[in-house]
Formats: sequence, structure tokens, C-alpha cells
Amino acid sequence: MSCSSCAAVVQLPGLVRLGFCDYLPDALCRVAEGVELVPERRYVVATPDGERLGLLRRFRLPVLRDAPAAVVGTVVRLATPTEEERSRDLEAVAADALRYCRDWARQERVDLRPVWAFVPLDRNHLLISFAAEQRVDFRSLLRDLGRRTRRRVELRQIGVRDQAKAQGGWGPCGRTLCCSTFMERFNSVTIRMAKAQNLSLNPTRISGMCGRLMCCLAHEAPSSAARVKGRS
Repeated sequence: MSCSSCAAVVQLPGLVRLGFCDYLPDALCRVAEGVELVPERRYVVATPDGERLGLLRRFRLPVLRDAPAAVVGTVVRLATPTEEERSRDLEAVAADALRYCRDWARQERVDLRPVWAFVPLDRNHLLISFAAEQRVDFRSLLRDLGRRTRRRVELRQIGVRDQAKAQGGWGPCGRTLCCSTFMERFNSVTIRMAKAQNLSLNPTRISGMCGRLMCCLAHEAPSSAARVKGRS
């Protein structure tokens, strides 16, 4: 992409990316009417799981199209100093719960991989997402976390592809993972797509960070089919 085409990129109004965690990708949010956005300020975002604070980074990916399925919440107001201080306290509670989950999984030798933890501003609730290949009995973990945090605890299982989407990273192409940037949903990917593109069928070459077939195989499938059709 040339510099001239970069200058023509237009940000969609009413949508913005906010950072909820330093080690996770920014999330797509709608902006309520009357909210003025200022870079490097924190805003209260209303989500289905409760209110949380998001940081509007000075340098962030633009929003080029509306993706209703990817919107996590609505920016309702600028955060007050009191809300920022409370958010820092709750982030410490969430970080401690996340460490405890990881220690518990190692001690019990359970394949449970905690991804992120979240304590909303307006609820006495702790939400932890995790990935696991098999069914995990975590009833004792729930009891321990409830006593440790004095909150109602919910453990929410996500798939390995959702784990990669939440944690982000870089693919073998050197770009940010497709699933954590522009993808609205996960498409079906088959080994037939790799064969049609004359790619090596070595699992290490065609698998993504999640361990599944790379999503870009599906992105390239239509153009690959068109090239084959043009040769015939």
C-alpha cells in the first residue's frame, strides 16, 4: 500500500478501538452521542458483563467498516479520577485471580489455560475466561476463588481460536493476526484449501498460533480458485 492510499483511509464515525489490557489487542466499541474522545484518556465502557475502563491510545488501528458482531460495548463517558483509582484496584484483584488460576492448574496438573480476568466497576463479580482441550472439573477452584476474592466467580470456557484472537500476536507473514484485527467471525478452513494453493502440507507450515489451520488459507481460496480456472 502506497503512502497516498494510506492518506485516503477514512475512520468510520461512531466506532473506536479502546485498550482494556496492555497485553491484549484493542477492542471495537461504539461511541455514545455527546462523548468527546481525547487520546490517552480512559473512558467508561458499558458491556454485557458490566462497566469497565478502556484507554484510547494515541496510535491505534483505524475502524474501516462496521462489524456489529465484534463490538464489545459502548463508550458512555469520560472516566473520573475515582473510577480510574477503583479500576486499578480491581485490575489488581483480577491479576491475582489469574495468577491463582495458573498456579492451581499447574498444581493439579490440569490442562486449563486462563486467558484474561475481569472485575466490572458496577458489579460484585469476577469473570475469568480459559481455554481447555478437554472437560475440566473446576468446582474446587470456584470455591477457592470465591473465598479469596469475596466475589461471585464465573469461569467461561473459550476455544483455542478464541484464545488466539483474545491474546493476539503475529503470524508467519509478519503481520498482526487476522482474527485479532479485521475478522468478524471464524470461517471454515479445510486441508483441501491448502492443497488447491499448492502449499506444503506440513502442519507446522500451515497451522496458526491456535494450532488449527491458518485462517488466511480461506482468505486466499477464492483467488486461488480463480487462477486455476483462468489457466483451464
